[in-house]
Amino acid sequence: MKNLMMTVAAATMLFATQGISAQTDTAMNTETAVTVKTEYTAVEVDSLPEAISEAVETDFAGSSIKEAYIDDKEEKYKLVLETEAGAETHKVYITKEGEWVKEDDSQE
Repeated sequence: MKNLMMTVAAATMLFATQGISAQTDTAMNTETAVTVKTEYTAVEVDSLPEAISEAVETDFAGSSIKEAYIDDKEEKYKLVLETEAGAETHKVYITKEGEWVKEDDSQE
């Protein structure tokens, strides 16, 4: 009977230490995600690089640039385009070289 009690006690301790070990491993593998919000500053539409104007004329025929913004690193522009009828507007992102960039709307 004494051996049975010792076996049960040893098994309980074995399972208890495995639970503690699993909790430690989980806590050490936790990663933190940091989202950086890009800041944009308004710029005059007339002051945009020629490559941007040409890209809009080519790829969004019938639309005009209603508003323009440049990011804080001066690497890309956020444009608000308006259709001919003025009924719809949408945001697009482009580099100063006229290359379109995909931007996550949640970072605005």
